[in-house]
Amino acid sequence: MGLGGAFACMRAVEALRPEVVADDPRTAEDDPFRRELPRGYAVSAAAILVSPLLGAGTVRLPWFTGPLGLGVEAAGVGLRFWAMRELHGHYARTLRVVDEQPVVRTGPYRYVRHPGYLGALLICVGAAFSARNVTALALTATAVGTAYEHRMDAEDALLRRDLPGYVDYAATTRRLVPSPR
Repeated sequence: MGLGGAFACMRAVEALRPEVVADDPRTAEDDPFRRELPRGYAVSAAAILVSPLLGAGTVRLPWFTGPLGLGVEAAGVGLRFWAMRELHGHYARTLRVVDEQPVVRTGPYRYVRHPGYLGALLICVGAAFSARNVTALALTATAVGTAYEHRMDAEDALLRRDLPGYVDYAATTRRLVPSPR
């Protein structure tokens, strides 16, 4: 899979998303992320692409991190797809709440509040692992992780404000790392 596979898989998963129950309009909450997420992806892609050229000054990861990275990517694709399907048409590219939207507590949402974002992070980090370079991994985790952290902050604020029941759900379900039950 690697870098090309990571972005191809994310596009394929997006193409398979369920039909959205309402328009996917641009919102004020989305504006900062229309640039930040693509920048994070660009930094990640550049770091992965140039990592073989960095030479002796960088730390190479052991050989097994290549296949491990591909496995992490595949897990990310599966998680993102599962999360998208579980929302039954409420998955959207924009940050918004529509009438009659439920708080989903099934599937991967039983364990984490943002499994789709976790899946995207796993895809990117897996691609960086497959490059077997510490610099690529660090830059990817920082650039993409920071972009998604900011998006989750904005989404959580919006959902706490506009989605009845979300405050209680957020109090019992962690963002990205499942809590022991």
